[in-house]
Amino acid sequence: DRTGVGLAARSAPGVRHSNAKVEPHDVPFVILGGAMLWFGWSGFNGGSALGANGDAALALLNTYLAASTCLVVWVLIERAHLKRMTAVGTITGAIVGLVIITPAAGYVTPLGAFMMSAIGCVLVYPAFQLNKAFDDTLDCFPCHGVSGFVGTVLTGVFARDGGLFYGGGWRLLGAQIAAALATLAYAAAVSAVLFGILSLFMRMRVSDAEESAGLDHTSHGEKAYSPSKAYMEKDADKITDDTGGKGACASNSSEVVV
Repeated sequence: DRTGVGLAARSAPGVRHSNAKVEPHDVPFVILGGAMLWFGWSGFNGGSALGANGDAALALLNTYLAASTCLVVWVLIERAHLKRMTAVGTITGAIVGLVIITPAAGYVTPLGAFMMSAIGCVLVYPAFQLNKAFDDTLDCFPCHGVSGFVGTVLTGVFARDGGLFYGGGWRLLGAQIAAALATLAYAAAVSAVLFGILSLFMRMRVSDAEESAGLDHTSHGEKAYSPSKAYMEKDADKITDDTGGKGACASNSSEVVV
């Protein structure tokens, strides 16, 4: 279970010392990666039926419906919370929807998939805000851990057979909650033990200097992007011209560059 593993994994290395704001490396790549992940999820959920049949079709329909619904709900929440909509947030919402529907893809109706993703998105979004206090740059814990937990529990509500929403009572919902908690505890405990053993033989966090410089530089001796000297000189000359030779920091602070 990703929830338990995430709890142990983000606690083992300790606290990130750099106070620099972590920005996406490449937003177009985030969108491309999210699209590829969405495409792969088609086989992940649809293929769980082990055949080209009605169950596979239902799982595939629910997968796409949940991802689309969660994407829209995420954008609306982000707009209300941050007063803007972001490309990274949009693709994050889609991935959250994929994770939420996975436990239930073949067991709920399209209406159930819609309800699960809409409700689940509202429940998961705050976890991303709380996660900023931990060293989880990729937000793996809220995106996969919390979303998976929420999806597992909501399966007990919206499953066609035995779900609370369809008059099945509390039996299935209780079983889903118990299973989710048991899996979380087991995965967290085993992962913590494994991380503890590994920490006896290796460092679980790089040094402060390596963290500040970046692992691309310290481990591989290279950077993902390294502008040429001619380009940097040309860019510096442009800044000097635009600011009358005073440098970028001396420009009027009241001017807004778009």
